Amino acid sequence: MPFSITGKATLITGGTAGIGLATAKHFSDHGANVVISGRRENGGDIAKSMGCHFIQTDMSKPGDVESLFSKVAEHLGKLDVVINNAGIGPETGQISNANMDAHDLTVAVNLRAAYHVLKLAPGYMNDGGSIINTASISGMEGEVGSSSYCATKAALINLTKSSALELASRGIRVNAISPGPVKSEIWEGHDPIEWSQLVIPLGRIGEAVEVATAFHFLASDAASYITGANLPVDGGYMSGKSKQLSDLIDASL
Repeated sequence: MPFSITGKATLITGGTAGIGLATAKHFSDHGANVVISGRRENGGDIAKSMGCHFIQTDMSKPGDVESLFSKVAEHLGKLDVVINNAGIGPETGQISNANMDAHDLTVAVNLRAAYHVLKLAPGYMNDGGSIINTASISGMEGEVGSSSYCATKAALINLTKSSALELASRGIRVNAISPGPVKSEIWEGHDPIEWSQLVIPLGRIGEAVEVATAFHFLASDAASYITGANLPVDGGYMSGKSKQLSDLIDASL
């Protein structure tokens, strides 16, 4: 069946929380053989609860990234799917007074480590496989106080295109998914409902599983003619101002 991911050997970096966790559970539930990586000490318990395998990895350390792939090969053999998901979004402040340590860490994880995964993954993959990068709608627009995060995600969207061109001869497809606002730990202590009803055309923030199903599609043979693409999963946010917001602006004029 073209939409099936049953039996696909899959690595998901940053798979112990948020979108990565939801995607790992979804893939495992749909028959994929899944390895997740992350920094959490309890990652093994998280993985076991989903029927996955865990490899503790600090993506900011190049040696850890290299070790990850050798360990994955021992556990799964050749990979069919690599979901390049690990990322961070620390507060860096506005550019004029940016915290450079936070900036450097953001670049190390979101860009250098993601680049390193793109460098290493093909050597551990079957021809005809799928690499999917987790970018963000933040990589498609500017945001005050989040320049480092936005810049790294914009770079990852462009790296998706370059990698897709370079790996096309092997039939390895490289795509990106750019999630919009999605329920996760970052919303703790905040209530995004009123905001989302106003600015998101579909009137709500997303569920992590709704991003996981997009990964499922791009990993499956149903997406066999899609490469170099960036798929926003954002409730229509990047399409423009929602009708709700437009109506509010018009009413205030």
